[in-house]
Amino acid sequence: MTKNDDSSRNGTETPTDAVDGGGSDLDEFLRLLGERRRRYALYVMRERNVEELSVLARRIAAELAGATPDAVDETHRKEVETMLVHADVPALAAAGIVSYDRRTETLRLEHLPEPLEAVLEACATPDGVDSLTGEGADGAPTDQG
Repeated sequence: MTKNDDSSRNGTETPTDAVDGGGSDLDEFLRLLGERRRRYALYVMRERNVEELSVLARRIAAELAGATPDAVDETHRKEVETMLVHADVPALAAAGIVSYDRRTETLRLEHLPEPLEAVLEACATPDGVDSLTGEGADGAPTDQG
């Protein structure tokens, strides 16, 4: 890795660090929102604040499949839930955005920074989510469970 590569990986300063003060929240927000499951989780969490993991997984699986939550088969729901538990929830929790209670298998939206919410809002239309009405690409309410 050269000195001009991402300084967060090797602890060295880059020319970009000198300009932006050593780091960028935007870079972190884009990393977090780069995974579609995370964006869909946050769309849901903005509407409901607290959600059971299995319900959230079913809703995300439905959005990814362009279907209603009732149409999602159990295998697909479990696949999404596994990715949430092992990848997406830990990333969002490490950033202080959500908390996860393993005992009750419940997620809670803790803090959605305003700049992150703005980036998430910009992603809603390309994702096919009408964030103001809580409807998915198929027009079905996204708060079905």
